[in-house]
Amino acid sequence: MADEPQKKPQLSALVGHTNGLTKPASLAAAATRAGGGGSATASSKKLVIKNFRERPKLPDNYTQDTWQKLHEAVGAIQSSISIKYNLEELYQAVENLCSYKVSATLYKQLRQVCEDHVKAQILQFREDSLDSLLFLKKINKCWQDHCRQMIMIRSIFLFLDRTYVLQNSMLPSIWDMGLELFRNHVISDKQVQNKTIDGILLLIERERNGEAVDRSLLRSLLSMLSDLQVYKESFEQRFLEETNCLYAAEGQRLMQEREVPEYLHHVNKRLEEEGDRVITYLDHSTQKPLIACVEKQLLGEHLSAILQKGLDNLLDENRISDLTQTYQLFSRVKGGQQILLQHWSEYIKNKGNALQFMNLTGRDCEMSRCCVNEGEVVLSVKYDGLDDLQRSIPTQTILFCDSVMHILNLRYLGSLVFVLLHSEMLLEKDVSKRSQ
Repeated sequence: MADEPQKKPQLSALVGHTNGLTKPASLAAAATRAGGGGSATASSKKLVIKNFRERPKLPDNYTQDTWQKLHEAVGAIQSSISIKYNLEELYQAVENLCSYKVSATLYKQLRQVCEDHVKAQILQFREDSLDSLLFLKKINKCWQDHCRQMIMIRSIFLFLDRTYVLQNSMLPSIWDMGLELFRNHVISDKQVQNKTIDGILLLIERERNGEAVDRSLLRSLLSMLSDLQVYKESFEQRFLEETNCLYAAEGQRLMQEREVPEYLHHVNKRLEEEGDRVITYLDHSTQKPLIACVEKQLLGEHLSAILQKGLDNLLDENRISDLTQTYQLFSRVKGGQQILLQHWSEYIKNKGNALQFMNLTGRDCEMSRCCVNEGEVVLSVKYDGLDDLQRSIPTQTILFCDSVMHILNLRYLGSLVFVLLHSEMLLEKDVSKRSQ
């Protein structure tokens, strides 16, 4: 073993090694070139994207085939059957056609299909055998189906509606186009319109007579007329005319049959009923002329008759609730308050005139009771009838004092001064209490 020569480490094996790691020969060569100051570098290249030389063309017959597919989908919607194609696929087809400048043709084709369908609906309403209620239900179903169909059709052609139609202000949107077609070809037909309005008015008349009617049907039909923009000229004018005739006749009849409190209660009930109709199914724009019509025919035409027939009795019996209702209703009519106050003033003066023939003690006591009692009536009716105390109290207070002064000036003024003072104190006290 000692005779064997000692092996020298092979240093050549460490060539190309750094920190014990071996570099590939290629890296080493590159490093050598870089260290040697080599100037050869790889040149960088830019990525350039160019447009197509020609716009891609649609396949042959693509426009016709796509429209045929859309036509079938619209027909399925109008026939209430399932659509064979996916809705997303149909939407994409519309977008493709619009992208290739077929929007104008597509809109015209869609309008024609919808118009043909709406025109065909008019035939079912020409049957004379339908009674009023069945006719109303049938046209309401036709309207509801039409709205549902147009919503689905618009969802398919939404891209057309939001691009081509939106950019052409002269064209109605797809929804407005549907309304226009239904108005022109269904509801504008004289026979259909007359039967519709007659049926609606008949239902309202039955309800006014106390019968139960389908209010949801009325609400749907009147909303239809409003949406189609024919509510005022086709319905409201006739409705107000019939309302005017109804309440004119009713006012004349009930004024002869009923006592004043009962009649005024009926008037108040009628006003509440008509207000409820406006809330439930009539258009809001009808409220003002409708209420004015009821007030005119049931109150305005009978103001003097109501007061001559029943005011004295109400005051004699001190019926505050009925007097309050009288004041409230008369306040709704132009000039009603003034007529009521004039009659009331005459009542006080007539009471004073009737007391001239009584003896002093009895007359003074009666006049005192009359004045004080009338002051209480003033306050009760006034405050129960109006919320705005400060605006309305002066007229009646002055009128009351004038009437009392008429009584006091009749005779024995000195002995009845305390009556006026007591009445004034009563008024001021109650005004202060209620204003707080």
